[in-house]
Amino acid sequence: MDNFVNLNNVKLIIWDLDNTLWDGVLEESEIKIRTDVTDFILKSVNRGIMHSICSKNDFEKVRTTFYQLGLENIWNCFLFPSVNQFPKGERIKEIISSMQLRDENTLFIDDNSFNLNEAKFYCPDILTIDNPSYVIKNLYFVNSFDINCSRLKEYKILEKKAIAKSLENYSNEEFLKRSNIRICIKDVTPDIEPRICELVRRTNQLNFTKNRNLEFNPQNENKCVIVEDDFGNYGICGFYSLNKEKNELEHYLFSCRILGMGIEKYIYNKLQYPNINIVEPVSSTLEGEAGWINEVSDLDTKQKENKSDFNVLFKGPCDLLSAIDYIKTDCNIDTEFPYYNENFQYILEHTHIAYIVQTQKESPEKLHEICTRFPFPPAENFKTEFFNPKYNVIFLSLLTSLHCGLYINNNDGTYVVFGFSNVDITNPDNWVKTLENVPKEFHEANLIQLRKFKENYTFAGVVPQEEILKNLEYIKNNISPATKLVLILGSEKETSKTERGYENLAQRHALINPIIEEFAKKNNIETINLTDFIESDEDYTTCINHFSRKVYLKLANRCSHLIHAGSALSIRPS
Repeated sequence: MDNFVNLNNVKLIIWDLDNTLWDGVLEESEIKIRTDVTDFILKSVNRGIMHSICSKNDFEKVRTTFYQLGLENIWNCFLFPSVNQFPKGERIKEIISSMQLRDENTLFIDDNSFNLNEAKFYCPDILTIDNPSYVIKNLYFVNSFDINCSRLKEYKILEKKAIAKSLENYSNEEFLKRSNIRICIKDVTPDIEPRICELVRRTNQLNFTKNRNLEFNPQNENKCVIVEDDFGNYGICGFYSLNKEKNELEHYLFSCRILGMGIEKYIYNKLQYPNINIVEPVSSTLEGEAGWINEVSDLDTKQKENKSDFNVLFKGPCDLLSAIDYIKTDCNIDTEFPYYNENFQYILEHTHIAYIVQTQKESPEKLHEICTRFPFPPAENFKTEFFNPKYNVIFLSLLTSLHCGLYINNNDGTYVVFGFSNVDITNPDNWVKTLENVPKEFHEANLIQLRKFKENYTFAGVVPQEEILKNLEYIKNNISPATKLVLILGSEKETSKTERGYENLAQRHALINPIIEEFAKKNNIETINLTDFIESDEDYTTCINHFSRKVYLKLANRCSHLIHAGSALSIRPS
C-alpha cells in the first residue's frame, strides 16, 4: 500500500466490491455493506471526487443488489462501472481513458494484492491501497465543496456520450458532427474568476503552458470558453489569456472533460496561431481544424445551475460537515469547515466564535501580528466570508467554542485557540503531556516556544459565559440585519464514549445552552440543540461531539426546514 495518498491530487477512485466496499463475497455468501465506505463516497462526491467500480462479478446482480439494499444513490455515483470476469488491469486503464483522466489522478482500492499489482502494470502511475480505511480517515484533506454535484453531472454527460458512440457505427469525426458541439467565448468577469482559478489549479492534460500564476492582466485578452452539445452543458471548460502586444498566449487551457472535441484547435485557429510556449505533456496538439464546432453568442455558464439566489453559509466543525451531505436544497451553499492546508496543518480554529469576532474587529496588520508571534495560529484561520451581507442564513456551530482551549494575550487582549480546554499549556506541569507526540529531537525548540507563550498569554479555558454572549452580540450586530443566524448547540446527554479532551462536555453544555437560548430568543436568533436528536448512547460514535449517521440526518432535516422556510419568505439581505 502507498504510505501516503494526498486526496488533493485524486480525481477518481475505482472500487473493488467484495471485501472492500462490502464485507463478504457476493457470489458465495451474504454481504454486509460498509457504511463508512458509502458515507465516504457521498461526502467525496460533494468534494468533486469521482468514483467507479472494477469488480469480478455479474453486472446485473451487482446493480440489483445496490437497489435492493436501498443504495440507489450510491450506485448512481459510479461512472463507467466495469463489472465482469475479465482481468482488472486493462479494464482499469479503459475506465481512466473513458473519463479522460490520468493514472496519477486515480486511486484503485482492492483487497487483493495481485489486482493492485496488475493495475500498476497497466497504469504505472496509479495510486493503490488495499483497504479504504486510510482514505476515509484522511477525507478532510479535501475542502473543495461541490454541493450540487456539478462535476458528477458533467461526467455523467461524458458517460452518456460514450454509450451513444458505442451504439452507433459512426467515425469519430461523424460522431462529433452529429453531437452538435456549441461553444461561446466570453470575457472573464469577477463572478466567474473563481471557476477560472479552479481550472488553472486543477487542469493538466490540456494545460498547454502549465502556467499556474494567475493574474488577470487587464491589458491581455482574457476569455473563458463555455461548451455545450446535444448531450448536455459542460459549463466553463476553457480559458486563455492572450498578450496582444507580444501576440503570445500566457494561459491556454481546457478541462479534460472536453478532450477529443477539438475545441483547443478551433480557438487556436480563430486566434490566428499566436505564439505559445507549450510545456509537455499535453494530451492534444493544436494542429488541424475542427469544422464541426459551432460558435454561438451565448450559453449558460456553470454559475447559472442554481435555481435560487438564496445564499446560505455553514460554518463549524464536524457536526455540520457531516450533515451537509444530507441537505437537499436548490439554494447556493457556501461552507467553512475544518481542513488541512498545503502544509498539512489542521485548520479548525476559524470555527471558534472568538476568531470569528477577531476577523471583523482587528485590522489585517493586527491579524498578521497574531499569526507571526508563534508557530500558531496559521493565517488561514482568519479567512472567512462570515460577515458578507449576501447570506440569507448562516448556520454556526458552537462545538469548537465549547471544547477548545482559549488563551488571552496579556498585552492587547487578543485571542488564540490551542488544544483542549482541560489542558492548560501555560502550566509547565502539562508540558510533558503536550509534547508526548512530538519527536524528542524537537522537544527543546518547542519548550522554548512554550516558555515564551506562558509569559505572554493567560489561559481562559473554555470561553467564559459572559465572553460567549459578548461575542454573539458582536456577531449579531455586525452581520446584515436581514441575515438569519442559526446556532448549533452541543448535546447535554451523557455518553459512555469519550476521547481525550472531550470529558465532561455534557455538563458544560447543560450549563451554557440555556443561557445562549435565552439570548437567542431575545435577539431573533434560531437555535438547534443537538440534545433533541439523541435517543440512546448508540447515537454517539467516539465521543459526545461525534454522532451516528441518524443524528446527522436529523440535523440536516432541521437545517433544510429552516432554509426552505426562509427561502419561501424571499428574505433578501440589504
